[in-house]
Order: sequence, then C-alpha cells, then structure tokens
Amino acid sequence: MKIGDIIKRASKYYPDKLASVFKDVRLTYKELNDRTNRVGNALLNAGVGKDDRIGILCYNSNVYQEIFFGAAKTGAVTTTINWRLSPREINFVINDAEVKVLFVADNFWGKIESVKDELSTVKIFISIGQKVPGTIYYEDLIKSSDIDEINIDLDPHDTVWQLYTSGTTGRPKGVMLTHRNLEADAEHNIIGNQLNRDNAIHIQVYQMFHIAMKRIVYTAYIFGTTVFLEKFDLKELCELIEKEKCTDLGMAPVMWKAFMDYPDLNKYDLRSLKYASYSTSPMPRALIKRLLEKFPNITFFSTYGLTEAGSSLTILPASDYVLDGPDWKLRRLQSLGRPMMGVDVRIVDEKGEDCPPGNPGEIIGRGENIMKGYWKLTEETQKTIKNGWLYTGDVGYWDEYGYIYLADRKKDMIISGGENIYSREVEEVINELEDVVEVAVIGVPDDIWGEAVKAIIVKSYDSELTEADVINYCAQNIASYKKPKSVDFVSELHRNATGKIMKRLLREKYWKGKERKV
Repeated sequence: MKIGDIIKRASKYYPDKLASVFKDVRLTYKELNDRTNRVGNALLNAGVGKDDRIGILCYNSNVYQEIFFGAAKTGAVTTTINWRLSPREINFVINDAEVKVLFVADNFWGKIESVKDELSTVKIFISIGQKVPGTIYYEDLIKSSDIDEINIDLDPHDTVWQLYTSGTTGRPKGVMLTHRNLEADAEHNIIGNQLNRDNAIHIQVYQMFHIAMKRIVYTAYIFGTTVFLEKFDLKELCELIEKEKCTDLGMAPVMWKAFMDYPDLNKYDLRSLKYASYSTSPMPRALIKRLLEKFPNITFFSTYGLTEAGSSLTILPASDYVLDGPDWKLRRLQSLGRPMMGVDVRIVDEKGEDCPPGNPGEIIGRGENIMKGYWKLTEETQKTIKNGWLYTGDVGYWDEYGYIYLADRKKDMIISGGENIYSREVEEVINELEDVVEVAVIGVPDDIWGEAVKAIIVKSYDSELTEADVINYCAQNIASYKKPKSVDFVSELHRNATGKIMKRLLREKYWKGKERKV
C-alpha cells in the first residue's frame, strides 16, 4: 500500500469518522481526503512530479497532515524542516533537498525571508496561517484546486518522506524513507504495541518535523482520530485530552516529567488515556513509578530506534513495567526491551560477529522499516547499511533473557531532551571563533534533559573569550537546543598515541558513579 492510499481507503470505508482535530477545525476522513486531493492536484499543476521535493516549515496542524498525504499521492517527497533551526541551517536543508515548493507558516516567514535569495531551487512559496506578500495563500490554493482522486502509478519503494539528521561530518544528512518503510513500521507498532482497536484518539505532541510524525500514519491506518497540539503547552495538552477524550499519548521523558510536575494536573479528567509511550532515551525509574501510580490502568510501553530505522527497532512492552519484584526484573525498566515484531536485531563486535550476553557491541537492525539511504550520500549510506543491516552507532549488550541495554554511543552523538545532536556540528561552529585553538563537545548528565551539551575548549594565549561568548555565538548560528549549556576552558585535551582526542576520557569525570555513560 502507498501512504496516500491510507487516507483514500479510510475515506471510502469510514467517510464520516472524525479524522483530525486542530483548534476549531474538525475534519472527517471524507473531508480530509478531499483536501489531500486538492493539495496533490495543486502540486501536479505546479509542475511537481514524482520524486520532486516539497518542503514544510510549520507547527503541528491539520495542514501539515494534508500536505504530507497530498504530496504522497503524487509521488512527491515531503521534506520536513525543523523550525528550531537557524536561518543558516534551514538554508542548507532546503537547498540540499532541492525543494521546489515550500509551504511556510506565516510566523516562520522571517526565517525564510532572510535567506530567500539563496534558495535557488524553490519556485513557489505557499503561506500557511495568514497571507504573506509574495506567496500563494494555502487556503486560496485549496479552494481553487481540483478535488478529483489522484491515480499515479507508484512503487512501494519510492521515497515519500525526507528528514534531516545532524551529521557526524558536520553536514546534515537527508534520510529517505519509502512508502513501504512507513507502512512496515506502522504494522510493527500496531501489532507489537497492540494498537489495533476501535476509537483510537491520538494526540500529536511531538513536532511533526520529527520522525514521530509517523504516528499520524498509524492512526489513519486503524481509522483513528489525530488531535494536533500546535506546540508543547501543558495546560492545552491537559485540556485537549479531557475535551477530546484522547486515548494515546506519546512523549519524550523530559515531557513526561514536565507533565507529572504540572501543578494543575489533578484538575483534569484524564481517564480516557489508555496507551502511553516514550522514546529517544531511557526514563528514570522514579518517574516511571510516579506514572504507573498515577495511571494504573494505562498500557505503558517504550520503543528504541532512530530516524534511519523509520524508527522502531525494539520495544519494552507494558508487561515489563512493574514496580515490585526481584532486581533482575526491575532492572529491565532501564533496558531498550526486545526486538520489535518484524525486525531482526543483532549486537556485533568489530569483526561483525555476534556478541554473547554481557559483551558489548554495536546494535544493528534489519527489516522493511530500514531507510532507503541518505539523499545524495552514497558513501555514507554504504557505511551505515551493510548487507541489509543498519549499523546504529549505539553500543549495547544482551542480558540472558534477550533484553538489550544501551552502554555507549559509537557515533559522536548527544541526545538532549529527545533531540539528536552531533558533536562535530557544534564543534565546527565553535571553531569559527578566532580565539579557539581546539574544541571537543561532549554530552554530560542532566537531570532534566538526560544529557546536556558541554564544550571543552583550548583558547589562544591571553584570549578573553568567555563562556557567554561561545554560547551566544552558537545560539546565533545553530539551533538553540544544540548550543552548549556550559563551557570549560582547559590547557589541553586528552589524546591517544595517534593524536585523536579521547572523548571517552573527557566524559569520564562527568559520568563517574552513573549507571550509564549516555
């Protein structure tokens, strides 16, 4: 099945079922399908063809949903753009993806306007929300476009979605996900997480430039309703759960902590919640305990994966979320769980041989959910996917019961508040500062964010460069969440015999006494 067919099928069999809710907009599957057709036909009329890239820069909304499914029907590839990026970073993503049509929310137009003259591939700008001079207004586009169903011959292995991850080389990489990748991941999660049921009402909390946008695919697959939270706001989140009787809530651990700490949480009727999940990083056991005590009837589970896996490789199911029992059972709460249904997972050593339980190695995965590759980066793709196996760059080990534990990261990556940050990208920006002799960026433990970005810098003799200077410069040139939270100035950096900076040794003093090193 192609991704656009999911909405077409839902419209045929459940035309009056509520498909999406965003503020005052409520769309049935028939209405949603009509609007996706109008988007798709407008793109075709604008000369957008199969494998052409379109871009979206917008908060969560039904419009995001319409554009994604509408483009999917035409064979175009949606490039979702992280609105937290700086104009410089956004410029790179749009040009690298060769975006032809760019959909931009009016509140982000300032970011685009500052680099507009450099966007050589963009032929049409379409504004969302309010009309912007020099653009086509989205609602006018919808009204003037054709409602006819789009019937273009597409292959399940055609690319449908392109997301950008930060790169180990400092250059963001476009992850190409196909129709089949998303369908397979939906099947794995629906069956493995027991999501196949009547009257599923999912609230989309994660921003949709994130891989978690895939949840709108799951929900439409089972004819459920998606409620869009424009941006993370605890009061609005609680109000929407209560008002719309939401059943599914997925958030990063840092969001769950904020949710549980919300002073007014008990004022809302949240009994409709049936399924809750988290991903991106392990959750502290004390927070899990609070969640299970507050919501004893919820099916709670977590998944592990990465964008390149579209995204799930393992699952820790609800049956493992227990508060009492022997230590070996309670310890599972800090594991990544077991392989997801439909996915093969191995842990291998440097020779590619399987590691026995207790021995750490690189986690690799194989399945129909694994990405097609990196856009225009053949060599990077070949390094990451070998003989059909995705090499994650994460180091883990099996226990004797087949559960996987994360030990370290082979790739130089930090996960802070659910966002992936590659050290090299931050280091390259810091190296632009005149007084920096050399720099190493590492992740250090943080009680709120999981990990925080720290820069360790050797500066030139008599330099007056300060921590504030470094942080402010980063804030101007990369997304705010990537900037260092702290900076240490040192006389030299630890190196091995070949001259390579030993980040493991740099991290050691900050992680001393911790159960994990990531």
